[in-house]
Amino acid sequence: MSGNRVFLAITLAVAIAFGSAIPKPSPVISAEKISFWYPPFGQFIIPISDLETFAKTGKLTKRLAFYLDNLSISQQIELRQALNTRYDISHITVSQFTYSPIGIVLMKRLGRILQGDGYQNGLLALRSAIILSSASPEGLTPINVLRRFPLPTIELDLNLGLEAYRELSLLWYRKEVAIAALQKQSENEIAATKTPVPTDEIAIQGEFSWQKHEFSFQNPEREMTINATLYIPQGTAKPAPVIVISHGLASNRDTFIYLSQHLASHGYAVAVLEHPETGSKDFGAFLKGFGKTPNPRDHYLRPRDVKYLLDDLERQSKNAPNMSDRLDLQNVGLIGHSLGGYTVLTLGGARLNFDSIKAGCDVPEPNVTSFNLSKLIQCRAINLEPKDSDLQDPRVKAILTLNPIGGSTMFNRVGMRSLNVPVMIFASGDDTIAPTVPEQLFPFTWLNGADKYLAIVPKATHFSFLEKSNKGVLNIPSSLIGVDPSFAHPYVKSLSVAFFKTYLSSQPKFRAYLTATYAKTISRDPLPVNLVTSFSEQQLIEALNIQPLVMHKTQ
Repeated sequence: MSGNRVFLAITLAVAIAFGSAIPKPSPVISAEKISFWYPPFGQFIIPISDLETFAKTGKLTKRLAFYLDNLSISQQIELRQALNTRYDISHITVSQFTYSPIGIVLMKRLGRILQGDGYQNGLLALRSAIILSSASPEGLTPINVLRRFPLPTIELDLNLGLEAYRELSLLWYRKEVAIAALQKQSENEIAATKTPVPTDEIAIQGEFSWQKHEFSFQNPEREMTINATLYIPQGTAKPAPVIVISHGLASNRDTFIYLSQHLASHGYAVAVLEHPETGSKDFGAFLKGFGKTPNPRDHYLRPRDVKYLLDDLERQSKNAPNMSDRLDLQNVGLIGHSLGGYTVLTLGGARLNFDSIKAGCDVPEPNVTSFNLSKLIQCRAINLEPKDSDLQDPRVKAILTLNPIGGSTMFNRVGMRSLNVPVMIFASGDDTIAPTVPEQLFPFTWLNGADKYLAIVPKATHFSFLEKSNKGVLNIPSSLIGVDPSFAHPYVKSLSVAFFKTYLSSQPKFRAYLTATYAKTISRDPLPVNLVTSFSEQQLIEALNIQPLVMHKTQ
């Protein structure tokens, strides 16, 4: 893992999670140095001014060269870029997020690594520095946070820092060898394929026009109205199978317009809802100080949103003249991104594994240094009860997930193996939010069914499969978005059509598209794609050179 990605993984957590509603006076003291002990050699000092000079000019002072001379030129460039990376997030948003359960946990963990006077948790000083940085003209950057730390010395706990780094190494360094093993598997599947490569272009618009229908429905367990959009194909010979799309945390319906309209043009009725509390509207209000903290039972309520949406469509299909006999609601497909990936996996039959949740989440906080955001989100499921574990809906016949979370902790091996419908998983090699090894690769190997597919885009990020939305909560830095997402969209369009044609529309000829060979024909730089249909847990463990389940021993 490069120095840049180490910084991005930690500073993203800092940028979106830390802050306070306290007044924001200008600091009369700012940090002058970072101090740490490295036994048996003693104490070492890094002057903040030297880091500032390096961040501004790229030049190494004699003192800083002692630490960084062993880095290559490219690594030094990446480190400098990381120090200067700006996160355009308001101080109000930063302040509000600190009161969320995830923000508090992240703040305490970082404060144990970057400590204040007397080696006390640096939470308060960091909170002040991050708020002041986000409110300043220079904006929220790692170097600005260091500059505004309101104590003369930042005491670095090197052992805890290295422990956090080791976890990041497990998530990021070793994902390279895992992806290499998957690419080799893809090549083996290509060599073994005798079926001719299909020539039809399924990434282009299909033959059907569609109508857009806005509606709302009730989830009685939330006691609130939920808004949704339905794209209805026109002129289909028989009722259209229904596909429901579930967005991720702080996202909304607009991020999948491109995919909704594409699937509608190929004969599917596509319903896209905005989940209350975790959607961009409600979550954005919370971050601005006008809303409440998301419901701790939201991991249960999200799948129920989809259930009640389907119930409402059944009601509309019976009562509305323009929808009568136009929807096949016993033949439903689901698509989910990130937390939406978790949502659709539960509806497809994955069961919450409370032994795994307890083992991964019920750990005394001082013993944990993880900055894995997806794990922190999953650990909110510890508020649920065993009766909430089975959320499957029998109407669901196939599911497609994009950068899903949930496999490492909420489901684990036992929970994933209860899935009994065809599954396609899209994974991104450079995903800093839902790391691909624990959240997509291991869960794929645990799937029991024969009809499973893993599409991996090594250079994609958590945002590569999304469409930019003007309703978004956070202004995501381009360094985290990565390569223009439009390069990845054709893969989702093509493979989703092939997947649902095969498993919802019972058209077996489209199975030929669900192969490593076809994926190779559509793969393009700068975001190449690989597809595999078979890869075992043992193969993954051997590729990573780790002990079984080491991935699940830290929160």
